[in-house]
Amino acid sequence: MKENTGKSRYVILGMLSRMPLTGYNMKKWIENEYSHFWQESYGQIYPTLKKLVAEGLAVPSDEQGNGRGQITYSITDAGRKELALWLRKEPEIEKLRYEILLKVSFGENAEPNVLLGHLDNFAKRNENMIRDMKEYMQYFERLKEEGMDCTYSHLTALCGVYIYTSMRDWAEEAKSIISQREVETK
Repeated sequence: MKENTGKSRYVILGMLSRMPLTGYNMKKWIENEYSHFWQESYGQIYPTLKKLVAEGLAVPSDEQGNGRGQITYSITDAGRKELALWLRKEPEIEKLRYEILLKVSFGENAEPNVLLGHLDNFAKRNENMIRDMKEYMQYFERLKEEGMDCTYSHLTALCGVYIYTSMRDWAEEAKSIISQREVETK
């Protein structure tokens, strides 16, 4: 299970502020739109929904209309107030964890070709993420043409483009530096 930072409640309230959703739909939305910067598991979503309902911040629908017994949840006025209070607070400092950086940091203990392979794969993964973020941005533009304002979702995808571009460019430069070092030490 992922570490519970206490932010699950705000992710869920934020999504419910846009539309009523089932826990399953929340998970899929997170995987599709937020996975480049945020993850939530079913083991976080369902207990959090239960707490939000108990605290009067969300309500389950009376009917289970999709035929699968899934409950659709909606945000309450108290939930909107809770979300608004959280949005006003200064965000916590982000903590990055990149295993590739650990491996590069201890690179003197590995063969250069191993590190170059890791960096090449890292650059390719970031290139794929850049493509995905640009596709999201195009999707949000299409929704905008249909009258749906996705400005803020577009901005998160744009941030992804910048981050993944930077990481890809770093990996390419790191490969160049390691390759040059090998030439100089031979």
